Amino acid sequence: MLKKKAAIFIAMVMTMTSLAACGSTDNGTSTDSGSSVQAGQADVSTEAASEDAGSDPGEVVEITFWDQNASETRTQMFNHLIEEFEKENPDIKVNLVPIPASEAKAKYDVAIQSNTAPDCGGVSQYWMSDFIVQDALVALDDYLAGWEEAEYLLDMYQESIRDMAPDGKTYALANTVTLPTIWVNNSMMEEAGLDMPKDWLEVCDDAVLLTDTSKGQYGFSIRGGAGSSQQFEQMMYMHSGILDMFDEEGNSTVNDPAHVELLEKFAALYMKATPESDVTNGYAEMVAAFDSGTAAMIFHNLGSYGEHKKNLGDGNFTALTTVASKAGTQVIVSNGATCNAVFKDSKNPEAAFKWISYLNSHYACSYFSEQIGQIPCNELALQDDWVTEVTHMKEAADAILSGNCTLATLPINITGYYDLHNNVLVQGFQQVMLGELSAQDYLDDWAAQMTQLKKDYDAYIQTLK
Repeated sequence: MLKKKAAIFIAMVMTMTSLAACGSTDNGTSTDSGSSVQAGQADVSTEAASEDAGSDPGEVVEITFWDQNASETRTQMFNHLIEEFEKENPDIKVNLVPIPASEAKAKYDVAIQSNTAPDCGGVSQYWMSDFIVQDALVALDDYLAGWEEAEYLLDMYQESIRDMAPDGKTYALANTVTLPTIWVNNSMMEEAGLDMPKDWLEVCDDAVLLTDTSKGQYGFSIRGGAGSSQQFEQMMYMHSGILDMFDEEGNSTVNDPAHVELLEKFAALYMKATPESDVTNGYAEMVAAFDSGTAAMIFHNLGSYGEHKKNLGDGNFTALTTVASKAGTQVIVSNGATCNAVFKDSKNPEAAFKWISYLNSHYACSYFSEQIGQIPCNELALQDDWVTEVTHMKEAADAILSGNCTLATLPINITGYYDLHNNVLVQGFQQVMLGELSAQDYLDDWAAQMTQLKKDYDAYIQTLK
């Protein structure tokens, strides 16, 4: 009854949408360039759960693990890790099921409703609210209490996961994350005699100084199309230093005066310090402007590093993962980690936890994160050579481990949040850029809609209790 009730609510309130347009790590599950589909994939919507682990001492237990962002490269990495895991745990066999990112959420939803979910799988943090209200995930707190490496999980992200759950329990392990990043062209900054900007207001000021339209050079490239409001939301909270998405009365903090200030200054850059096409440009066009030397700065995340390295070369650009906020702090804004979870349909939850905890252990987390170029959510992995030897990774790791940064997690648990971004907020953002809508009115409307979504969500959670 609970699953049915949850499914009806979710279907009525929103249609879950993917964030593929937001870049390789905007949501932790998909890439702008797409993912390869693995040949011979199983029909995961009807796959049966494995046999009971305790039925026969010495029996090999089989568990099924879904990779929610399948590609040929990822399958090779998982096969390596499975081989290593099974050497250490000969009583457990892991069956990997690769699923393309574009299909993963829908397949999970069908499997949960039909009680055929896998033993465990990779999940985006922003899916977890749906899964929790459907009573689909196993709380991992007791398992974590007995796992010796649990102390090395990055608590700032684990706390974010606990905060999403109405009961405050841990329903997943954060595995990898990416950080919002201001990418800066070093040579263009040096030619202009500018130091690296220390906050978002300086970024805006520098963008004007870096613009020379006679050379076809602009100080900044704005993402005005798909994904624009999501990226600006990260900018706002980095700028203000506000950590709470809602105040004590449940009102959205989106229209805080500091956010209005930044949007007014940022919108004023359009066509003065940015290309005219920016108002409709998406991820690909923004990255192309930076990599071609047309734009001196862009805002994306660490996932576009490979493109910048290929086109500009190492040492020719800088990644600013933290800047000073108006509160005098450095805020990392997260729209969720890529996580691993155990599903309640599993007949072997202990074996499933053993596997996902292995994926989050020092060796496996470091190996996997290095291959895909993301930040590992394991403190020991953050100190490995491959992290410290790459400038932008080292800076991100130093920020996380310094203790001086705080984490603000966007309200990804609120049903309807992504639907609002994808279907409503982009058009308003473009109107602000064009001078057709004031920053204050735009943010007031955004805040009002988020406040109502939270009110509806909170009311629904109360019915479950």
